Amino acid sequence: MKKSVLFILAAALLCLASCTPENGVNPDLQGEADVMFVGNIVTMDTENPRVEAMTVKDGKVQYVGTLDEARKYCGDKTDVREYPKAYIYPGFLEGHLHGMEVASRFDQVNLAAIDDDLETTMDDFVALMAQDVKEHPDRKIYKGAGWSVKFNVLPTAAMLDAICPDVPMVLSSVDGHSMWINTCAIKKYGVDKKENIEKYGTDCIHIDGNGFPTGYISENAMELVRPALLLSKEELKTALLKWQDIAFSYGITGVVEAAITTGGVEKDAWMELAKAGLWKLRTYAMECVQDPMPDEKFWGDLNKVLEHHKQYQNEYFQVYGVKIFVDGVVEAHTAWLLEPYNDDPTYYGKKSFPDPNRIAEAVEFANKNGMNVHFHTIGDGAIRTAVEGIIKGQQAAGVTDARNTMAHLQIIKPEDIKKMADNNIIPVCAPLWCPIDPEYVKHEIEYLGQERVNSEYRVKSFFDAGCKVNFHSDYPVSPSISMPLTIYAAVKRTIPFYGEAGIQNPTEAVTVQQALEAMTVNVAWQLKEENRLGQLKNGMIANLSIFDVDFLNAPIEAVPDAKVIATYIDGKLVYGKPKEK
Repeated sequence: MKKSVLFILAAALLCLASCTPENGVNPDLQGEADVMFVGNIVTMDTENPRVEAMTVKDGKVQYVGTLDEARKYCGDKTDVREYPKAYIYPGFLEGHLHGMEVASRFDQVNLAAIDDDLETTMDDFVALMAQDVKEHPDRKIYKGAGWSVKFNVLPTAAMLDAICPDVPMVLSSVDGHSMWINTCAIKKYGVDKKENIEKYGTDCIHIDGNGFPTGYISENAMELVRPALLLSKEELKTALLKWQDIAFSYGITGVVEAAITTGGVEKDAWMELAKAGLWKLRTYAMECVQDPMPDEKFWGDLNKVLEHHKQYQNEYFQVYGVKIFVDGVVEAHTAWLLEPYNDDPTYYGKKSFPDPNRIAEAVEFANKNGMNVHFHTIGDGAIRTAVEGIIKGQQAAGVTDARNTMAHLQIIKPEDIKKMADNNIIPVCAPLWCPIDPEYVKHEIEYLGQERVNSEYRVKSFFDAGCKVNFHSDYPVSPSISMPLTIYAAVKRTIPFYGEAGIQNPTEAVTVQQALEAMTVNVAWQLKEENRLGQLKNGMIANLSIFDVDFLNAPIEAVPDAKVIATYIDGKLVYGKPKEK
């Protein structure tokens, strides 16, 4: 009796093995597929770059290859999704953006809606806020976001006082590094206090001839006002879900959330959504440590990040590491340069985190505790300081594969590119910042001079040096998170809106293949998720971004207008229609 049972069992196993495709499948994913995708599948797997079919089981890729073989995994319950005229890519990943900022701006006047118009003036922003005051006379605070300096006219409190003298008005700049506030806000939030002006300096709290704030504040000084913009946890949860819908509509399936605070309710809002099954946009959050002195504050903040790194761990949301701003931005006159600003030969910019030894301590602490550090670095002075600190910190930690990252990298010396490559420091570049914006470039030339402007945003140089280059939009700093537009900007060094006049530093253009790597496999590698995300191969998570354009073979002119057909998370549709018509 035992022998007959064993014989039957062996025969069944032999039968099952004979039905298995030759290249096999992860043992954990045996059985009937939940979904089969049929179409033009770009896997980003160099050993198997294009296939015609893929099956998914339990949210993971079960098989990729030919349609005939894929059918062997299918049964009566398998949902077949056919996209014969579309192109299926691994879920796109964003190396650096600010989803929390997107969420917080839903209840603010969208000044960015008129910022792209080259004829827009500062008066136009004021007019938009005046309309909000007229329509909502009972607000306790008036909030807007998305302005930028127009025609070299700096913002002043007097401009806003003319439309709103008695209620605080707070307008965040499009880059998030400055605020424009009225006199009521200056007084209510203590911006005019002598100790605050001394603490933050007049490069962050601009003052007039009488020593009174002008209404234009930048960088760390904004912390005086920022609490007034905070939302409740429930408001945040609602707003975050709106942000998630936006991301999915652009084919984005995972993001590096580049800067959240160590306090606040943001993490709890995300975690509650994730635990409820409502949050599916994989989010890797970096918490800010921005006070190098005194010691108690610096080490206290680092330990808070570590505590949160352990506490907030979910498949779809986690506190991933430390964020440090080493400088500001060119347009706010706060980028840190190795050579002085052209308009002021005594000024080198804002040194937000000036000590490479303190940077080294942060890197050593984070890397030893399984975290990485993500740096905001615009100017070559900030970059040089960060590189020196990262190298020293990595050596002290004894961790050779920490994958610390530096974002933006607007002005950089070639020798620092080599140091980044040699020390496994990841560059996170912004192709959408590369084109020449005719309004913005005026400030760049005034502050930097033409020679430095002409050498900005060296993307190809990072690839050539052997770096694992990542791309980012910095949305909502950039008005778009379009992946096709990002590809186009990386290849053409302009965007269609600016045309040939927008081409900047064309020797730093990259290929479409490199651009795709920088938005899939390379971001996954940055996050140490290269065995789960960024490619479509057996056992990996079935995140898909489906577009109507073959990015690798279509004319580059067709790329910016590519449309998202569908987005899938864990093999499940989160945007678009199940099947292509």
